[in-house]
Amino acid sequence: MALTGDLRSFNFVDIFQVIGRDRKSGILFVEWKDLTCAYYVKGGEIIFSRPIDKVYRVYADKNFDLLLSKLRMRAESLPKTIERFLISRLNIKEGIFSFTPGFIKYGGEYPVVYPIEELIVLASRYLTPEEVERKISDELLLFERVPGKEEVLQKAKLNQMEERILSLVDGERTVLQIRQMAKQDSLLVDRALYAFLALELIRRKKKEVKQKQTPITLELLAKIIERIRSL
Repeated sequence: MALTGDLRSFNFVDIFQVIGRDRKSGILFVEWKDLTCAYYVKGGEIIFSRPIDKVYRVYADKNFDLLLSKLRMRAESLPKTIERFLISRLNIKEGIFSFTPGFIKYGGEYPVVYPIEELIVLASRYLTPEEVERKISDELLLFERVPGKEEVLQKAKLNQMEERILSLVDGERTVLQIRQMAKQDSLLVDRALYAFLALELIRRKKKEVKQKQTPITLELLAKIIERIRSL
């Protein structure tokens, strides 16, 4: 099933999260006002991108290796296309996207210099206040770390500030307290928290529900006293 939407309501962090989570192969199309690009996805990783004039023409090249040969593109040059046609445009908010899984046939292995985890972090640095508010809606929210995420953390390549913010997430501090202790602009903190949620490095802490003790009724108390007297 194809994933489609508008970048104003479904940002790149969310798009990359879905692609990375499902680990499917296919092509992500993004149509901006000035350019339309095709991003080739293999197993949840974006390995190649190129500008196109017509979307339908992409479907004619179903064999990825033959396409690279046709374009005279070497495998080691693929990451440069990600820099030029994707990373440099993560700040653009107006556009239509669609992800079509399947149909493209990949051959061997291709270099992944920018793993999807790192792309999520890079995209999060351009989130607007309105976008982060969708997930960081309350400054009293509590988040806790998700264990066993060392590999994800390594691929994400957080900067020093983001590492500091992540270290402050302990399940006890609220978003407000994390902002205060990080000593950074609130938007920068919220962007990082948004990325951590997308990477599943953190999760919302559920409120502990304390079981209410059932009050002893007079009838029950009378039975207990009577039982004690009979001993």
